[in-house]
Amino acid sequence: MDKLQVVASAILLVLFAGGLGFWLGRTYAPLAPVGPTATGAEGEPAAGGAPVSSVIRTGGNAIAVNDQPAGMAVSIDLAVLANDGWVVIHRDVDGKPAGILGAQRLAAGSHQSVTVELLTPTEEGRVYYAMLHGDAPSEPHFDKIKDLPITDGQGNPIMMRFVATSRPRTQ
Repeated sequence: MDKLQVVASAILLVLFAGGLGFWLGRTYAPLAPVGPTATGAEGEPAAGGAPVSSVIRTGGNAIAVNDQPAGMAVSIDLAVLANDGWVVIHRDVDGKPAGILGAQRLAAGSHQSVTVELLTPTEEGRVYYAMLHGDAPSEPHFDKIKDLPITDGQGNPIMMRFVATSRPRTQ
């Protein structure tokens, strides 16, 4: 192999490795980033200019939510569903999602600034999860038995952790 072929092969190898790394980074996002200071996976701001803490994307589904004031509603920055489904707010019990506080049905597609009204308010300083659930077409309302969490390729629910704060988030 002459010097020109070695250089061309090296350039092709670098381009292939970079493309593969980019594809893997977009396809396999972390499941539950912790904390409001991480940067968005896409660098996109939430509606209203507030930065998205992270975006969880997998299989045509995505969720993004920031820490926010405690209250009777949760604001979801971004929800993307491959099929009709639900954004469901769960409370944290021993570091895992448990009881359901509220749910909002969404059609397939991308949705920004979704408000999920709650039956029970979030409490300051507590951890909650915004989780994507499927939609059983035979039921017009959320059914925790039939409308199961949407999962990634490893069977993990597509969700994001957030904390109820005492102060409004800055815009």
